[in-house]
Amino acid sequence: MRQKDKDISITSVLQQMYKRYRLDAKALETKIQQDWLEIFGPMIKKHTSEIKIKDKTLYIKVDNPPLKNEIYLQRHLVIGKINEFYGEVVLEKIFVSS
Repeated sequence: MRQKDKDISITSVLQQMYKRYRLDAKALETKIQQDWLEIFGPMIKKHTSEIKIKDKTLYIKVDNPPLKNEIYLQRHLVIGKINEFYGEVVLEKIFVSS
């Protein structure tokens, strides 16, 4: 085994595998679904029924029309809060439906 091969971390191998097989978006979607309560709290978690990600765009479905309107109006703050939580730009757009 060459010295160069020993220096590769498992994390980098998994990241390369996710990119190669286009699994990185699905992994991010799962991570956001798991962290949704921690990021936004129990009230928003309770009224959110779907969370999907495609091409750095977040699609969420809420069951409360006033909350839908508020999330739409504050969409830049929502995106900023998620990006800040993960420490990188993971989202650029958001679509809210009911």
